[in-house]
Amino acid sequence: MRTVGTIGWLLMLLGSQVAAQTGKPTNGLTGEYFNGPNFERKVLTRIDPAVDFDWNGQYPGPGVQREYFSVRWTGKLYAPRSGRYRFSALADDGVRVWVNGKKVIDEWRKQDDSNFAGDIALVGGRSYDLRIEYFNDWKGSVISVFWEMLINNRPSYKSPLPRQVIAGKYLTPKSGSRTSLVRTPSATVKAKLAGTSVVKKELVSKPATPQKSISVASISSNRTAASSRLPASPFANLKAGNAFVLRHVLFAQGDYKLLSESYAELDELVQALRANPALRIEVAGHTDNVGDKRLNLALSENRAKVVASYLIRHGVAENRITAKGYGGTKPIANNADEAQRPLNRRVELVVR
Repeated sequence: MRTVGTIGWLLMLLGSQVAAQTGKPTNGLTGEYFNGPNFERKVLTRIDPAVDFDWNGQYPGPGVQREYFSVRWTGKLYAPRSGRYRFSALADDGVRVWVNGKKVIDEWRKQDDSNFAGDIALVGGRSYDLRIEYFNDWKGSVISVFWEMLINNRPSYKSPLPRQVIAGKYLTPKSGSRTSLVRTPSATVKAKLAGTSVVKKELVSKPATPQKSISVASISSNRTAASSRLPASPFANLKAGNAFVLRHVLFAQGDYKLLSESYAELDELVQALRANPALRIEVAGHTDNVGDKRLNLALSENRAKVVASYLIRHGVAENRITAKGYGGTKPIANNADEAQRPLNRRVELVVR
């Protein structure tokens, strides 16, 4: 799922209300949202079709803080086949998962984007209690929960259920769940509901000298709209030894928030990597040499991690990806020339 902002949660809110009014069954899990990282004050209950979010500094829902919040999802999970299942979670920060009363993941601590996993045997055709808890401490706000069937207790591309986000068709919310707001929405929410426009200020931590969005293509030509067709995919003949710049991967200025214009190219890369399961890659972040070296190094590493996280959330195995930041140590153009300097602000892909 893409980043869910104000419009996203408004659509989910309206969808849940329509389902309640029409009596149509709704798939997903009951999500209870709290302000505070340890379920201090409930502010929202809604049905989420899947646990797959990258809020990245945006509001998770009406009344929910951008940071220092927690969520509890509950409901039933349907097992389509008998066998041993592996549940895994990509989280920033803490995550816990219970299946049929057994805690299969317990990583309740502050951390960057990390993957955790636990296994359990399930009987096909049965539904099991599922409970997922998550908290965000500061920034990040990433949580995706996956499952897969194991073959001989190991992941396999031949599995009838390869690793994927747990889809809504396998989930049933807690009985009687409905969307409810526990406190009055913010002024921004009220304005959205009323159809008026609001200028949204983004709270991000920026380096002393902001790095501009990564865009090599913009140096030679104007970027077309996000909906325009990209040129022939550079990933068509992906093989070991390839190294190239991700030319359509963009970030917010001076930050590591991935912009939606990046999705088309990254989705093509996901398909190419899934078609070539033996290949491994390094995602390398680079900046120019303007500003504090330590901040540039951190920015380049975070951008590389964000790209790697996107690939993992969309089905590429984590052990196939290495993310590394180089700051301004590997320029490909003259940093003294203002016209050439943007070439050094880039994300590269190296195929192993």
